[in-house]
Amino acid sequence: MSPQAQPAFARRPEVAVRGEYPTLQEISECYGRDFDVEWLTVQICDISTFTGAKNMDENQQEVLARTIAAEYPGLKVTELLLFFHRFKTGRYGRFYGNVDPMVVTTALHDFVSERNDLRDAVADTEAEEWQQQASSKAQECLSAIHSQLQLNKEQLYVGEVNGYQHKVRLSTNSREVFDSLNNIEAAQQISAIAGKYFDDTVRMVLWLNIGCGRGVTLNSI
Repeated sequence: MSPQAQPAFARRPEVAVRGEYPTLQEISECYGRDFDVEWLTVQICDISTFTGAKNMDENQQEVLARTIAAEYPGLKVTELLLFFHRFKTGRYGRFYGNVDPMVVTTALHDFVSERNDLRDAVADTEAEEWQQQASSKAQECLSAIHSQLQLNKEQLYVGEVNGYQHKVRLSTNSREVFDSLNNIEAAQQISAIAGKYFDDTVRMVLWLNIGCGRGVTLNSI
């Protein structure tokens, strides 16, 4: 990605940090050794030109690129595009034609803290949204199990939804329901119904916790 892509990720920073984009290490492994350094050098040359810096020569730019590649191999290229855009805006200070490598590395250190906070905030939001969706799907799935297998809603119910592990727990203390769920045919029916609501990506697991500590575990994958 060229420096021209910086504004796009500046407008959507959450995409820069959470999107499926390669890291510096990955582009180096994919396109050959030092490709990460070459890519960084282009970005550094761009900010040098933008700020009108006259004190950072080509050798310093390359050394700076190698330093960043060595210290931050896990940063995504999109995160670095976001950083360089913010650097240009003066977010880390205003520089009067004098931008040396230490100025950039210090700013990048501050950016990584910002990036970590943003990544955590986005992850929390995504987890909350997933849990809400999983809970809604679980209720729909449970209703289908009730109606298609004619099970009493008071006997079979959702005990909990764990969005992080993608699990829905169905529990009952009814001996009658235990007997029907312990039947392989009934178990396969429940698995088939759940598979319509929870796809391969989610890898839904039904834990059937039955009275007396017995039961069956089904994978709807």
